[in-house]
Parts: sequence; C-alpha cells; structure tokens
Amino acid sequence: MHLKNFWFSYKNILLSAIEVSYLKFITRIFGILYKFLIRFLRHNFSSKIINLDNLDKENLKNLNLNELFNKFNCDKGTFLKINNKKIFTHNYSIFYEKYFSKLKEKKINLLELGSHEGKGLAAFFYYFPFSNIIGANNNPFQMKFKSHRIKELYVDVSSKKILRNLSNYLVEDLDIVIDDASHNLRDIIISFTIFFKKLNKGGIYVIEDCNQFEVFKELDPYNGKEISPKEMLIKIKNNESFSSSFINEEDKKYLLENIKDIEIKKGSMMINNVNISDIAFIFKR
Repeated sequence: MHLKNFWFSYKNILLSAIEVSYLKFITRIFGILYKFLIRFLRHNFSSKIINLDNLDKENLKNLNLNELFNKFNCDKGTFLKINNKKIFTHNYSIFYEKYFSKLKEKKINLLELGSHEGKGLAAFFYYFPFSNIIGANNNPFQMKFKSHRIKELYVDVSSKKILRNLSNYLVEDLDIVIDDASHNLRDIIISFTIFFKKLNKGGIYVIEDCNQFEVFKELDPYNGKEISPKEMLIKIKNNESFSSSFINEEDKKYLLENIKDIEIKKGSMMINNVNISDIAFIFKR
C-alpha cells in the first residue's frame, strides 16, 4: 500500500472508531499501526500473498469470467471449494459477462465496495487486462492479492462521512462500481447515492445480493418500513414515485435524471429455500 493510501485508510479507521467511542479511538491509534506493519511485512515478504503481476497472464486472460471466479474461489461464480467440497454459489457470471464484455479490452477504472480477500478483484484483474482496480473494505488486512494495478483502501459503508471521504479521495472517474459490502438496506442506498455520481457516462453500478433481507432479517432493522434497494430500483425503472429516509430530494433528482436503465437478474444461491441472489445492474446515461 502506498504511503498516501495508507494515511487515508489510517485516518478513516480512526474516524470510524471515534464515531463509536473515544475509548475505541484510543485503542486503535497504536493497534491499527501495528496491523499495518504486519500487513506490510506479509505483502512484501510472505509467499501467502499472491502477486497477480507474476502469474501466467497469457493463460488466465483467455478464461471467461466464470472460470476466473471459480479459479480464485469467488462466490460470484458457480461454486466455492471449501475443504475440497464444492458449495454452489450465486452464479452471477452470466450476467457479468453480458454487461461487462463490451468493456473487456478498454482501459477502465473499477471500484468494488466490500472487496474482502480480493478474490473478485483477482478475477476482474485478468478479465480487464487494461484496468485500474480499487478494492475498498472495512478490514484492510484481509487482502490476499497484490498488483501495481490494484489500489487498496479502507471504507465503512455505514458512515456517510467516510463514504464521502472515499469518493472525494478517488481522483479516478469510475466505469464500474460493484457493491458487495454489508448488504444492509441503509448502507446499500447511501453508498449508491454517493458513488453513482462517480460513474462516467455509460458507466455501470452493480448491487449484489440486493434481496438478502428476505432471509437475513437483521439486514433490514426497519422491519419493512423503509423501501428496499430492489423495490426502489423497480419503481425508478417503472417511472413510479418513491420515498426513502436515506435519500434527499437533490440526490433523488440526480438519480432520476441520470439513470438510463436498470436490469435486475436472479442468480442461483439458495438459503432456507429462498433464492438470495438478486443482482442489479444500473446504467448511467
């Protein structure tokens, strides 16, 4: 991680802590510095951190997205391998291929909110060989991959202030934003209102798992009293009015004027006999 990106992430981790409590802020001042030091040593001297620049590019760049997702054990593909056992997952590959293929050979900027260990980023790294990739996560010590084309940053998607800090920090205008972060109803909506504005003309904003409230009730602490992201997008697509406590009139106006089209697709992952794999693609004018 470059010093500039480290300093940005460190300041925002402390900001997130002080929003919770002063004690948490104090304990994190030195604790986070220690973790960054360990991370620096791991990324520069540990063989467990995979340098994507050194893998067989000629072979990997010829794989389709599903093959790449599966290779890097990412749940965006058809399956994960856990202890040599296949677990069938979201199967978003067919939709990503459909909407991303036109950008494959272009020089693009891609941001993923909720990059976690970086498995999805690794797949996109090879699918978009001329891309610059930004992974933002609330645990910046999880990343298992590195490259000169990948930037790692901290984000807390529950904090509007930190989301805005990240948006302002990014000098890149974005071609693709993928939200695979908390899946909390409020977090999805506030992230969308902030980062949809960062998209270039013709850009694509993706919200993964946008119906998980049907199974994981804790993701909707408002007990159905607030419009869900999926419901909001359907209303926008159908030119119907909507209201949300998390969108002001100015942001709503911007969305209505700048969304060209919305496609909501259904993947394959089942939990408690419910398909939790709705994925939304929002296209900017």
